[in-house]
Amino acid sequence: MNTALVKIPEKYATILITHASVSSSRSSSNLLLRSKHLTNGLGRYFATNTKQGHKPKYQDYRSVTVVVATTVVALSASLYTRHLREQKLSTLTLAKDCGLLSAATSSPSTTTTSSSQKQSIINPSQSKYSLPSLMETITRAGLLGSTKSVKDEIHVLRKWHANRGYNGGIVVRDLSRPLFSLNFGHETNDEAENTNSVDDGGAGNMIDNIDVDCTNQRECYYLYYEIHSNGKTQQQIFCRGTTLFADVLTCLQTWFVYDEELGCRVHHGFNQHANRIVEDVLPLLVPPRGSGGEAGGNHATVEVCGHSLGGAVAMLVAIKLKKRGYFVTRVTSLAGPRFCRGVEERKILQAWLPKETINIENDLDVVTYLPFRGVLVGDRLWFVKDKAYMVESLSGENDWSESVWLNLRLFETIFNQSKTHRVRSYVSRLEQLVEDMNND
Repeated sequence: MNTALVKIPEKYATILITHASVSSSRSSSNLLLRSKHLTNGLGRYFATNTKQGHKPKYQDYRSVTVVVATTVVALSASLYTRHLREQKLSTLTLAKDCGLLSAATSSPSTTTTSSSQKQSIINPSQSKYSLPSLMETITRAGLLGSTKSVKDEIHVLRKWHANRGYNGGIVVRDLSRPLFSLNFGHETNDEAENTNSVDDGGAGNMIDNIDVDCTNQRECYYLYYEIHSNGKTQQQIFCRGTTLFADVLTCLQTWFVYDEELGCRVHHGFNQHANRIVEDVLPLLVPPRGSGGEAGGNHATVEVCGHSLGGAVAMLVAIKLKKRGYFVTRVTSLAGPRFCRGVEERKILQAWLPKETINIENDLDVVTYLPFRGVLVGDRLWFVKDKAYMVESLSGENDWSESVWLNLRLFETIFNQSKTHRVRSYVSRLEQLVEDMNND
């Protein structure tokens, strides 16, 4: 006999037989006896489950009420903050009307003709930043991490720069071993000791004291350098963004620590990363002529730029180089996270950064809000929806623009993050801003 059973309460159970094939040898009494056992079994099943505390559906409405109330409060708060934010945005100056930006490639006073020099000199009398120059700078910062090997990386970099009229040299650093080390692992221990003990008149303490185990990060930065016809040396450092798992660990070290050189608290992970780059790049840079920075060392300029993780690191690298006497002329952070703790720390760091220090951000890029306790340093070009705002040296009445709770649109950010954080996305927004300024 083939029987299909449905578990129902005893009071509704009768005899459920959907299909039966009873042979002639079986009596009807046996069939009735089996059906009785089935009914008793169903009754015991439902009685047991009822005793175990299974409640009828929708008996307790308290959890539903809590969920509905929480949703209403969250939506109300969201609508209020969005309305308040729109009111505050109306008080900001549009980027195209602020007078700090120029759609021109270079200043009228530029006397050089090479594209690299046009990019270098972007301080016309009527504006502070050249948008075409910013676009090219952030594009160059995004060139790292496009290949799977350092050898291919430097080939891509050289080709890109050569095709655009850059005639200088390029150094790509992966920090996998100390710069200028005389020991590449081929010597014995005795030979290594003899090598380290050689006195070459101080011309290099050639063995750098960098912990290789802590700096195994592929192509952390690259340096472009060029000597122009006027005798000045242009040096540009481009810091790579998050590419490796080690970079993620760096970003997660979000506690703020006091740095004696900077004189304030900064993000621990970013500061450690910046220290490694500074110690590695110093032998490659033209040393300053004097300790007065602009007064004695302006024969060789330094510019620093970075994307994402590299944006925050670029700021710290620039400050540390400035403190050591180098003539830092410009710092550009693209979609960079926050690296200092509060307003007082910002004032200290702002004093060491050049006037041309800018953060380029999109309000749908969550990286620019991290860590939530941090603050920004420098000017801010802020893309919000289809508009662009310029906030000069964040302080005072414009501090609200840094508020995570007021400005972070969580759901829109989640859905757009993979697109808004890309270098190409920012270049497109800058291109649109240039077009708007030219049309006006």
